[in-house]
Amino acid sequence: RNASDVLSVQQKSMDRKHQVLTEMKNLVPQLGEVINERRELNEFGHILHRGWMLKKSISEEISSTNIDEYYQKAMNAGALGGKLLGAGGGGFLVFFVSPENQEAVKKALSNVYQLPFKFENSGTRITYYD
Repeated sequence: RNASDVLSVQQKSMDRKHQVLTEMKNLVPQLGEVINERRELNEFGHILHRGWMLKKSISEEISSTNIDEYYQKAMNAGALGGKLLGAGGGGFLVFFVSPENQEAVKKALSNVYQLPFKFENSGTRITYYD
């Protein structure tokens, strides 16, 4: 293999990752508009979805078949968007679901542990579960 070919492929990969990271960064002001009530709350879900799709495009290692299947089940049941929280072998999938679809999403994911999510003003807390 030719070294310049390898470097060319690496450069294209780096350029693509930079483009994706820039797109992800550009989602932040949109989220700010939702939080400050200048955009509809359901946009939060759509922005989460866009961010997750962008993040997954960076590397095949970011997700797994299992995660993708759960994500798709939730989306098919009415979730507007979601993403993976945590790192390594653990963590959570979090979804934004409008009230009228929450029961359908819970049912679609009934075989996994569910931790209710809501917006908080108090900041980060440690949550334990068994």
